[in-house]
Amino acid sequence: MTLSSAINTATSSLQASQAQTALVSRNIANANVAGATRKYANVVTGADGRLEIRSVSQSGNTALFRNVLNGTSDVARSGVVAGGLDRLNEVIGDTDAKGSPAAKVSALADALVSYSKAPANGEVGRAAVAAAQALATSLNVASDTVDQIRQDADDELGQAASDMRSILSQIQDLNQRITAGTVANRDVTDEVDQRDQQIQKLSEYVGINVQSRGDNDLVIYTDSGVTLFDRVARSVDFTATPSLKPGQAGGAFRIDGTVVTGANSFMPVTSGKIAGLIELRDKVAPQFQTQLDAIANNLIDVFSETGGAQGLFQDASATVTGVAATGTTPASASSSLAGAAGRIKVAASVLGDPTLLRDGGISGGAKYNTDTAATGYTTRLTNLVTSIRTARAYSADGADATGTIANFAGSSMSWLQGTRSTTLATNQYQQTLLDKTQTTLSNETGIDLNTELTRLLDLQRSFQASSKIITTVDQMMAALLQAI
Repeated sequence: MTLSSAINTATSSLQASQAQTALVSRNIANANVAGATRKYANVVTGADGRLEIRSVSQSGNTALFRNVLNGTSDVARSGVVAGGLDRLNEVIGDTDAKGSPAAKVSALADALVSYSKAPANGEVGRAAVAAAQALATSLNVASDTVDQIRQDADDELGQAASDMRSILSQIQDLNQRITAGTVANRDVTDEVDQRDQQIQKLSEYVGINVQSRGDNDLVIYTDSGVTLFDRVARSVDFTATPSLKPGQAGGAFRIDGTVVTGANSFMPVTSGKIAGLIELRDKVAPQFQTQLDAIANNLIDVFSETGGAQGLFQDASATVTGVAATGTTPASASSSLAGAAGRIKVAASVLGDPTLLRDGGISGGAKYNTDTAATGYTTRLTNLVTSIRTARAYSADGADATGTIANFAGSSMSWLQGTRSTTLATNQYQQTLLDKTQTTLSNETGIDLNTELTRLLDLQRSFQASSKIITTVDQMMAALLQAI
């Protein structure tokens, strides 16, 4: 090796060490930055012995990153549903909770028994009416909560569409810069990190599948195969419903013009926040609403009077069989009318005169007790106790198909608690799995200060060695010139 080639090699080594030191310094500065990956230089030796940095790369693990995206989507879906069920649980409580509709039905039955044993006692009569009022109120509150949960889910879908459009716009901008920089052989590793972070944010809303191609370009599909991004961001559309009514279907979510939610979707998304909100709005909440409405409709039917007139419990939209007034409850109750639980109320006439519960004629029709002086009349109350404690048939998924109203209400609360418990357990498992996957990915691709400091020491030694070579060559050249 000639002296000139030696000094050229040493000089290129110093330049390479300088560039690598800058990369290590950048890694150290980004050690606590979420999503930052370790950057390193690809150093090659040229034909003349010079060192060259051909490119800058970053640590990565495609399989782990894909698992993180899938885990993020799964946690987002179950978390949304679990949150909605928690809100219901706060209002309803457990089956044995005094504020639950199941407990209120049992309390009303007990109050009717007490009133039938002391029909002349006005205080006992008022207590029975108060129990009915408490039951109606609990159904109203539960139904209102369901309505609010559905409305909030619908509103969140609108916000989610806006968020997704913003994220996709950022991905488009970053992708264009990355592909252009890759073609120009420019360091784009920081932009890749930023793009990956935006992709992970996107996975919170829908399950996604990311495919890479030449020049660091990406294509993103939903878990059902609908294109989200291919060089340009695709459209994300949702029109919120200002006021969702019980039984009313919400609007569909569209990606790239394709419906990705609802029973009519051929390519429905199956994970992510969007899927969770749709499940909460269109499945879980309506199912519980149907159960509440079945309780309300059967109460209206049980307490109906002669000729099908509504009795203690009222709902202008409901119909009754007119059979319960005879004391023999029909095998199947009236159909569950959407929203009945939110509209049910105690007749105003009974609130003013509790004896109407004992004597009948609540809606202005004929009374069962035709002798107003007969304050010990118990036939109507006894029939009501028998009716409310007689098994009936129900058409509401999730709860028992037959049983007393109290038993049906109890099974409805059990369904709620069981669904909530299962969803929470699933969410906790998925969150634990995601946390461990993120930790593994971070260990695999993240920045470790100890490693970077060790690398910095190695570069320092290399710099010193190259400097020593230059000094030695300089001395040799000086000696050679003196000899000449």
